[in-house]
Amino acid sequence: MTRSTSVARVARTPEPPYYAVTTTTELGSGFDESAYFKLATELYGRAGEIGGFLGLEAFFQDGASVAITYWESLEAIQRWRDDPHHMAAKHKAKTLWFGPTITRIARVERDYGFNLE
Repeated sequence: MTRSTSVARVARTPEPPYYAVTTTTELGSGFDESAYFKLATELYGRAGEIGGFLGLEAFFQDGASVAITYWESLEAIQRWRDDPHHMAAKHKAKTLWFGPTITRIARVERDYGFNLE
């Protein structure tokens, strides 16, 4: 995959309310694309196992990325935050791959779309 590649298409989420966790980062000089995508694939499977995970959308372009995960509840987000595999991956990302990064948690009150069949 290239840095302008989407790793997930439009997530099919349930009727609101639900939560979105958005992480935006500037990729650091040590970003290892193949190692990152391998780890991200493992984590995607893991997220589905902890309960409350609704989907993922992630995009890379021009040395930056945006990843949005969707969750049923704040409790599900906390379980994911505390998951040891996720914690280890975040440490690796912070120390090896990512530059400036921000994560935001928002409650989705309304959504709409088209061509989602």
